[in-house]
Amino acid sequence: EIRMYTANADEGGDINTLHQRFREEEVSIFEKHGAEVIAVWQRLDDPNTLVWMLAYRDLAHRQDVWQKFGADPAWETLLAKYPVPISAEVYFM
Repeated sequence: EIRMYTANADEGGDINTLHQRFREEEVSIFEKHGAEVIAVWQRLDDPNTLVWMLAYRDLAHRQDVWQKFGADPAWETLLAKYPVPISAEVYFM
């Protein structure tokens, strides 16, 4: 899965804050629930966009990972600490 998150500057979104959220704990929360985070990048042609790639065993595993991630209190705490309004694009490979 490839996900692209664009920080919405008009709504107070900041790409540096989004990177900090990923560095601090977002990636590790996903990994705790079974996702493999392949890489995280920043687009050169759109510096407000963070791109990341995740791997799962199958779509059922993906659904399970996202359900557990969304219910994790660590995610709720992290999101409250680094609230970054984003628009997301998601591509399944």
